[in-house]
Amino acid sequence: MLNTENIEQLISAIPFVDKVYSIEKNDSIIMGKVGVFFNGLDKILDFNFEIYPQYPLKHHDSESIRFSNQEFIEINHVMEDGSICIHNSHNLNLKEKLLIDFDSLKQWIEKYYINKESDIKYEHIIVNESLINDEYYSYIFTDVDYKFQKGNFGIVQLSSISHTIYKNKTIHNFLVKHFELNKAHINCKWSDFYQSIQSEERGLFYFIDEHPAKYNKFIFEDWKDFDGLISKEFLNFLHNFENKRLKKHTGTKLPLFFGYKTINDEIHWQVALITIGDFPIKGEAEVLLGVKTGRWDTKLINQNIQWTLTRDSSYKYFFGRGVLDKSITHKKILIIGVGAIGSMIAKTLTKSGCKYIDIVDYDIKEPENVCRSEYTFQYGLSDKVLELQQILASISPFLEIGLLADEFFESITKIIYQNRNDKTFLTSILNDYDIVFDCSTDNDLMSILSSLDLTCDLLNMSITNHAQELVCAFFPNIYHFVSTQFENILDNDLDDLYEPTGCWNPTFKASYNDINMLLQFSIKHINNLYRDKKQKNNFVVQMSNDNLKLEIKEY
Repeated sequence: MLNTENIEQLISAIPFVDKVYSIEKNDSIIMGKVGVFFNGLDKILDFNFEIYPQYPLKHHDSESIRFSNQEFIEINHVMEDGSICIHNSHNLNLKEKLLIDFDSLKQWIEKYYINKESDIKYEHIIVNESLINDEYYSYIFTDVDYKFQKGNFGIVQLSSISHTIYKNKTIHNFLVKHFELNKAHINCKWSDFYQSIQSEERGLFYFIDEHPAKYNKFIFEDWKDFDGLISKEFLNFLHNFENKRLKKHTGTKLPLFFGYKTINDEIHWQVALITIGDFPIKGEAEVLLGVKTGRWDTKLINQNIQWTLTRDSSYKYFFGRGVLDKSITHKKILIIGVGAIGSMIAKTLTKSGCKYIDIVDYDIKEPENVCRSEYTFQYGLSDKVLELQQILASISPFLEIGLLADEFFESITKIIYQNRNDKTFLTSILNDYDIVFDCSTDNDLMSILSSLDLTCDLLNMSITNHAQELVCAFFPNIYHFVSTQFENILDNDLDDLYEPTGCWNPTFKASYNDINMLLQFSIKHINNLYRDKKQKNNFVVQMSNDNLKLEIKEY
């Protein structure tokens, strides 16, 4: 339990703390005021401080000590209430933690108050999330192939994607599909799956170019703050738009998007909700040189702005925390067979930034498939490719995922492959892709594919019983290599297979963890081969049960 006497003694002992003006405990929070002075300052700087009961531990991701001075609000890293934004290292010792935190305050003073430095990293303006009728609204946008200009305005087409819970309240999530400017449709760069979602809502947009913020960091709170930033043409447009909808739509909430440029000419959008019948505008008689013109002039009025949540979900931010190399993510990929290995590869590639994946499999998903693949129980019995398509689309809004005919690599391929013309056709289908993963574990198909004249990268991936090894082979040396590994080299125990009740083909035994561990290690190796443009040699990943060590052997 923190006590004021001990805290006061420790703070007073800090060399650059000139004076502790006051200190008291209000409920469980210790509050006070200090004066700070050191070489480089021309006067003592005063700061209020608050120390919360979690101290010296953090509260969520924030420090449990807070320094503030409203006079410094225009300086970098000062919040609207005057608090200084600091993030410090972990320390459980009260004395040492206080010294660390006060030293961080000293560093802020040196960097931003004395030296008036600017940060290279861009910081978004601060928006206070508004509850609107006890609910939240969010709008998710992405890149467009268009350069908006100051004063552009028009219609925004939206799609509702979910109604979920956010901070214990209902939140309505919307996707921005396209902007309508004059007669042009400016599409957002979502995948076809998300572009095909029915547009249920509309909004308005205005591109102001400048940040709608005080001190370039705190978003406007009143509509009059926009005076001088919004054109008369748009205000008149708002007036006419509202008048046309008063009878049928009075009380309806309408999202109004404000766009502006950030770093490297990127565009960000903030969204305010306005209510039809209560737009923040009024009409006044237009006066020029003291004479009424007989026309009406639309102006903004004082009214509190209800800001919603917006998120930039452009590809670079969506996958900003890590992707595979572009030599994989930007290529056209086909996965043949989407059982345990194939579905894991598909999901991994999707989460790693791949943009174009086609899948093919004739099989259905049974409940017992779920435990070691990427399928879910909730879909019940289903065609594997259709369920996996939904799962992958739910992960990435940038993935174009296609389906080949279910039987293409089963009955069709195995009938036509001996005909020269049909074999040429089959080859052309595969060569339309950059990378093909054969995860079918079908020796017949492996033999056929190995006989083709392929220019694409064909990889065969399969796993031994109990997931002791994963074998990966690259075209053209696939069939002989894989057969030799399984038949003559690896200890592939075929006596202890999983045989379900009924007339089923036996399958290998392995858990999701067993398979995925080998697979992720293999994908890491494959990514390195593509990234570094190395020779793509066949390899086997093997796990040692003695020390849980993964080893890779190239051939």
